[in-house]
Amino acid sequence: MYKTINDELKNQQIGLTAAELHGFLSGILAGGNSDESWKVLLNDMVNDGKPIADSLLTLICKLYDQIKTQLNDDNFEFQLLLNEQDLFSQINDLVGWVNHFLLGLGLAQPQLAKVKGDVGEAIYDLRQITQLGYDEEENQEELAFAFEEILEYVRMTVILCHDEFSEYHQSTTVH
Repeated sequence: MYKTINDELKNQQIGLTAAELHGFLSGILAGGNSDESWKVLLNDMVNDGKPIADSLLTLICKLYDQIKTQLNDDNFEFQLLLNEQDLFSQINDLVGWVNHFLLGLGLAQPQLAKVKGDVGEAIYDLRQITQLGYDEEENQEELAFAFEEILEYVRMTVILCHDEFSEYHQSTTVH
């Protein structure tokens, strides 16, 4: 799915990777936005307010529905969509993914800076993750291990944000 979406984004001359698009949509959904306004946000943020071509929009809608299903699943099935080539590509994708997740989350939750507690700390951590860097001379095994730990932390943070801001989870959680 990554390559298909990435190729179509390039064909439509939209300056995002599939990972960044996935992060943006995940941020909107994790921020509690569940109506059709996400399409307006998408056009505004990734295509200068212009409508997205139908071929790409169809892919994006499928991706949106997949993310929504995964986030609403109680089995924590949500996964980030990243390039599966090499470790450095994955790290770069993760940083772009987190940046765009924070953008989508901020659009869905304009008062994000005021969020406290575990969610506030996790959002702060995500901001730190956007500063990730690496040296290609680093030990590949250690780097891969650190990447997997950060990836899992990001994944669980997305679920935590969705649980905090989503009406679906707020209405199905027994208090």
